[in-house]
Amino acid sequence: MEKKKLFCLRYAFQAALYALWRERNKLKHEDKLMPMEVLKKMIHKGVRNKLSSVRSKGIRGMEGGLQFWFVQDCE
Repeated sequence: MEKKKLFCLRYAFQAALYALWRERNKLKHEDKLMPMEVLKKMIHKGVRNKLSSVRSKGIRGMEGGLQFWFVQDCE
């Protein structure tokens, strides 16, 4: 699998798990849960921010990572 595709997949999975864990803790401590749309936006924004920081560090093989993420998001 291509490096940027694998990175996006792994990081999106990690962000989704983190969001689910936060929601579980909110439920456990009797706090209000976030709507699904807000969770999706948080995960998307987290991946975008990570790809942006990776791009600014100049890691080889990740030059088009942010563009790849946006193309996949539109499909």
